[in-house]
Amino acid sequence: MKTINLNIKNMVCPRCILVIQNELESLGAFISTIRLGHATIQVPESVTKSIIADRLNSYGFELLEDKEQILMEQIKLGIQHYIEKLENSSKEAMLSDFLAHEIGKNYNFLSKLFSKSEGVTIETYYINKRVDRVKELIKYDELNLSEIAVKLGYSSVHYLSSQFKRVTGLSVSDYKEMMRNENRYYKSLSEALHDLREKGYTYNFSKKNDCLECKDLCASFQIEDLNISEFYRFDENEDAAGKSVIYGMETPDGLKGLLIDNSSHRNKKIFKKLSSKVNKKQK
Repeated sequence: MKTINLNIKNMVCPRCILVIQNELESLGAFISTIRLGHATIQVPESVTKSIIADRLNSYGFELLEDKEQILMEQIKLGIQHYIEKLENSSKEAMLSDFLAHEIGKNYNFLSKLFSKSEGVTIETYYINKRVDRVKELIKYDELNLSEIAVKLGYSSVHYLSSQFKRVTGLSVSDYKEMMRNENRYYKSLSEALHDLREKGYTYNFSKKNDCLECKDLCASFQIEDLNISEFYRFDENEDAAGKSVIYGMETPDGLKGLLIDNSSHRNKKIFKKLSSKVNKKQK
């Protein structure tokens, strides 16, 4: 066995960690540590970084080798972490101080490098990401705008609304109306997973022979016994050729979960059964 450190781009939520952990373990890896953006693993000598990269690429993730790219990803994850902290505390430090402490480098250095590499300032990137979070909370429709402003550390609803329109070009009310009329479209695997987990698809299903197994429930199911929906195809990834899919599973007891089907290691027989089940449901 050998130890490999992986710096991974596009890990944005705990669901991404779960997907990557499952894929690495399927390659025979032992996970020493894993967090957003990074994993340390032990793998057989035959498993190379190229093999790992190919497997992760099929899900929209990317291995980073360049030191500057790794640092850029650390800054982006740091900003995401900062926004999460804001939601849990109204007394969070300034973003500049937070990033300097989180990454362990001078903020002025980080700021100049980020602007040069990404073409936008850290502050602009942060504003855009915070507005993205506002949009998510609006979609969930659980909080009013005043509550969202407090949750994300805005000084007032007026300030939130002004920043929202400046970034999106839409007023909050126009955005809400657009969301009511727009069919849901997932831009990435991570967005799809995050949204579906929020909607109650908690459990993880995998293929086992001609059945579907859910280790979380310590149970196996016949495909015919499940209510199956196709939620997402990996169309943005050329390697997947539009064939990899996220299936939603609902058991007879009403328990919901997800199955991620990867075209690179598909069981063709069981895939045909899944497709047939979905097609019958949709007719």
